[in-house]
Amino acid sequence: MRSKEEILNSYNTTGNDGLPEISAGDLLKAMETYKQEWAEATFTAARHQDASGNYKFNSYADFIASIEKNAKPVDEFGITLAAVADSIVTNFLPDDNSVTEFDFNFTMQGKGYTAFYTKDAQGYWKMSRWAEQ
Repeated sequence: MRSKEEILNSYNTTGNDGLPEISAGDLLKAMETYKQEWAEATFTAARHQDASGNYKFNSYADFIASIEKNAKPVDEFGITLAAVADSIVTNFLPDDNSVTEFDFNFTMQGKGYTAFYTKDAQGYWKMSRWAEQ
């Protein structure tokens, strides 16, 4: 693995005054290159073998491909909806402490939604799911 200085020097240019300089874009590329080389070196040092002594992943690229294949898609809208529901849930909390589930309706971006909440073991309300009306 190359050192930080070697990577930075590979992106340096020489200014009109003869001093080395690096653009913001090249600095970002150098940082990404260092991160990538560090991750690959870490992977190589920590590769796991299965019971028969074979490596589970032959290369860092195989490892990354496996992670990306198994990654769940991020539900950006669900995250936004949960944040809105969490910001107004206190207006709908039940008065009865024995209640462990409740739901409420609200409008967001001109559409109606229902947020379903359950009480966890510590007594905190967590949104379990949501539905469009």
